[in-house]
Amino acid sequence: MSYDESLLKQLPPEKLLDTRNVRVITPAITMIEEAATVERYLEHERANRDRAGIIRHLTDRIDGIYEENGEILPGEQSQEQEMEGEHEGDIVPVDEAETVSAMSPPEELLAYIHDLGSESDKEIASSFDSPMWDEL
Repeated sequence: MSYDESLLKQLPPEKLLDTRNVRVITPAITMIEEAATVERYLEHERANRDRAGIIRHLTDRIDGIYEENGEILPGEQSQEQEMEGEHEGDIVPVDEAETVSAMSPPEELLAYIHDLGSESDKEIASSFDSPMWDEL
């Protein structure tokens, strides 16, 4: 008999999760070793009490179990496969490609930059006043 089976016999989801004492629930959740067992508790919690904190603790435990075992979460595996498939050998036909228009800066900005370029570096450096402490 595995540890989770004995836990399920002693503290089935109905018994553990129907208590209001979170100090009892959270350590028990931490002791669960298999994701399938945590799923049973999660289903019971969602169907009955639906407490956000308990659900978050259960889902965090599932994530922790997968991480401890070096496994990929079921939802993440399909996302990774989709992302890999997007970049490998994807050729976008020219007809479907988005055209990017060049943005031209306003005339005033161009004139200002042109005027700055004609000044010497010393003039630009000397024109900078350091801020006063009360301005910061």
